[in-house]
Amino acid sequence: MTRPALALLLGALAFALVYGAAASLGVGSASLGAGGAAVQRCDTSFTRTIDLGGGANAGNVVSVTIGDVASDCNDGQMSVVLTDAANNKLSEGSAPVTGSSVTVNVTPVPVSSVRNVHVVVVGP
Repeated sequence: MTRPALALLLGALAFALVYGAAASLGVGSASLGAGGAAVQRCDTSFTRTIDLGGGANAGNVVSVTIGDVASDCNDGQMSVVLTDAANNKLSEGSAPVTGSSVTVNVTPVPVSSVRNVHVVVVGP
């Protein structure tokens, strides 16, 4: 058998296997809806302190300390996203909220690139 014929045969076999696997998937009907609900805020303002690393991470943001966290946020999960001037994500991290101050470790990024610190608490 020639190489082009063998390649054609293998391609047809692969197609048949994929098609057969897809044909065995069940199909059912379901409904889709949309709606909205009010989301309670546990806090409306925080203080933010950018923490710089030393040594190999000198000049890089390695964590962000969020202060003045309301006790209503305790047991939630805090996420921090660092962005540049165009609001492109540079780094992110998350940590549990257990008090009025939370330090969130982020992937090191040069402090000169950071223009915005976005904070979200999910839960409690």
